[in-house]
Amino acid sequence: MCKGDKQYFGLTVKGSSMYPKYMDGDIIIVLSQNDCESGDDCVVSIGNDDATLKKVIKLNDAIMLQPINAEYTPIMYTNKEIKYLPIKILGVVKELRRKI
Repeated sequence: MCKGDKQYFGLTVKGSSMYPKYMDGDIIIVLSQNDCESGDDCVVSIGNDDATLKKVIKLNDAIMLQPINAEYTPIMYTNKEIKYLPIKILGVVKELRRKI
């Protein structure tokens, strides 16, 4: 991970929206990049506020932030909404670290 020009950052998972894949207190290692493939687990900034960890689903005219936990509702943003409320991909999850 340390070789080359790629940049990574780590975050602690808070909450249960991505349970059971990611649990509260897990540490994720994220490859810093501003785009992703549809279906990637990503750290996403919404409106320049806090970041969220969600599965990003790209649609023709929208982006959906999909939690894994069925108790949470997906959030959809149209391309028109994204122009006014900045939605930014901060990076793609590459590694999970969990204490046992």
